Amino acid sequence: MNAGARGRTLRSMYAQLIEGGTTPDRRTDMDRIVTDEMVPALNAEAGFAGALNLVDRTTGDAMMIVLWETEPQARRALAEYGQSFLKALASVAAISTGTRRPISVWEVNARA
Repeated sequence: MNAGARGRTLRSMYAQLIEGGTTPDRRTDMDRIVTDEMVPALNAEAGFAGALNLVDRTTGDAMMIVLWETEPQARRALAEYGQSFLKALASVAAISTGTRRPISVWEVNARA
């Protein structure tokens, strides 16, 4: 555990960095999938600790940072996720464009 601001003790946490994106004209559709399907599905997953979705509206590119309580949760295989998450992921994949780097996992060593 790390000491945080004002002496708080922070538990270890891990983040998945997921690149994504679609064409600018499909960005609104992708946003809806993320907010209405993906985030609620993530909330149902064990160890989920939060997410940020970052969007470049000019290019349609995005990246999502998903926080997990443990490293094994962040590294689990897709088959270990619930059906709601897998359905949301399929919806995202259906309108995704371009080649993206694989999901990477990072240890969170500071947060505010």
